[in-house]
Formats: sequence, C-alpha cells, structure tokens
Amino acid sequence: MPTPDETAAAPQPLGGADGAPSPDGTAAALPPPGERLAAPSPGPAASPLPAEFVRYAVALEAPELAWGYLNGRLTAADTGTLAFLRRCDLGPGPGEAFARIHARGTDPSPLAAVCREIVDGRTARGDDAEDPRRVWDHLELSHRRSPGGTDGGEAGERQLAAGRREFLLSRAASGRGMNWQDSSALLGTDRPEEVDAAFERGEELVGVAAIGLALTHPDATAILPRVARALDRALESSDPRLRHQGIVALAHTARLHGTVDRRCLDLLRRCPRGNEADDDLWAYVPRRRLPWWLWRHRLGEPPRRWLRRIGRALFGARSGG
Repeated sequence: MPTPDETAAAPQPLGGADGAPSPDGTAAALPPPGERLAAPSPGPAASPLPAEFVRYAVALEAPELAWGYLNGRLTAADTGTLAFLRRCDLGPGPGEAFARIHARGTDPSPLAAVCREIVDGRTARGDDAEDPRRVWDHLELSHRRSPGGTDGGEAGERQLAAGRREFLLSRAASGRGMNWQDSSALLGTDRPEEVDAAFERGEELVGVAAIGLALTHPDATAILPRVARALDRALESSDPRLRHQGIVALAHTARLHGTVDRRCLDLLRRCPRGNEADDDLWAYVPRRRLPWWLWRHRLGEPPRRWLRRIGRALFGARSGG
C-alpha cells in the first residue's frame, strides 16, 4: 500500500481563472487530450483532504476520485492510497479504473493524465452518475465538522445528513461500496455502514465482512456492535459458519484493540468453549474485565475449588515452615 506523503505537492485546481473548479464540476476546462500535462502545483482554491478521513466517510466512485485529484482535493500519495483501497474493495473487473489510478504511482504527470481520461470518459458517455464535484463538497463540509476540523455551523446540518445518505448509506444499501461476491475483497471492509447494509440485505458473506471490519477499522466501538449482530444472528438461526465468523471477528478485535463489551461476552458465553475468541480474550484483554465463566474455563476448575487449593498450599507452606 502506498504510504501517504503529506509533503507531496497538491495538484493545480482546474477551472476558472481564479483557480476554482468549474461551476458544473465537469472536465470541460481540462487540457486537451493530446497535451502532456505538467506536474500539478499547489492552488489556492482547496486544501487536500486526508485519505484517512475520506476512506471512512464515503464510498468513492472512480470518476470522483480522479476529479478530486485533478482539482486539488487530494495529494498524489493519498490518491494512490485511496485507489488501492477501493480496488481492494471491488476486486478485479469492477475495480479496474481504480487499479489504473494506483498503477500510476505518485508521478504527477501520468497520474493526472489517467485521472483526466477517467473523468473525460464519464462525461463523453453521458453517465447519469453523480457530479464528481458534489461528493467533495460533502467531504469538505464533513471534515470541517469532524473533531479535528472547524465547525461549519448549524446551517450545514441538513446538507451533511443528505450527503451522508447519498454518498455512503445509499451506496452501501445498494451494494456499490463492496464486491459482495468476493471473500478476499470483503476482508478489507473498513466502513461499518457496509456491514449494517449487508445485514439488512441478508448477504451470505456478511460474517466475512465483520471479520474484515475487525481487521481494518481503528475504533473498537464501531466494530463490536457489528460482531454482536453476527453472533446474535448466528445463534438465532443455528448457523455454525456465521457463528464461527463472528467468533473470529471478536478474536481479532480482542487481539488488535485489547477490549470487549458486555453484549459480545453474553453472546460468546452461548457458544462452545475452546474457540478463538476465548483464547484471544484471555491473552489480550485485561483479566479483571473478563467474566467468571471464562476464568473457570481457562483454569479448568470451579473458582471455589481453585481458591481452596491455593489456600491449602499457602497455609500448608506456612505451617510446615
């Protein structure tokens, strides 16, 4: 995976004379197809957004990613990073356009050229997909209202909710965010909304996506409710495969984040002992946070008998001394 380079030069915003993107957000103002593109340089109209914010906020389409780079919303390094992640989301075929962007690396001229082709191709075909600029307007508003950004004011609340529905929730609900036929793609799931939508659709591989979320998402509070949902559904339907996938997801969460919640523990108790989650909870979560039934399983004897044996050993040693 490319390493984001915050020092990379941002691409020149293309459009009006003042450096702002064209009002209609199309590729009409881009250089002619035969002209070699110069290396982009910083422009005054927009500051690049960090890839780590964008990847969780929306499910980008290829023309949107390309437009974002051409108009200074992303650095070259972050464009390559997001292209790689989206290529992993979609797999071969559906992710081909993202693979083309990623293959250009961070060399500004070839990267700008392929991005321009992707945006121009969308316009020439008359695609009825969303105007690529609109998702970046939503992302900029979202970033201003994020914990690390500046508050955008109450006036943006409805716009923010509408953009989230359009560019994240609706795409997740329709299955556009991930390739739900490819287990290897789902192991990279990093948006909790994709897992929620998959449960609603009844996707067969939703348990694989729960494992992917546990492996990739940085916040355990976003992972554990989806793991609990997988375990709950598996226990209700007596589905051993989904149960095992939920257990594996819980084990990864314990190993990577060192935590668990009460709901997952209650559901895990109803599963057969000796599983991966039992082992990783015991190894990575502070013991004081673990329930008595897991202590009993790991120690192999009821706690009272175990305590009596320790007491006899201690007092026996003292009396013998």
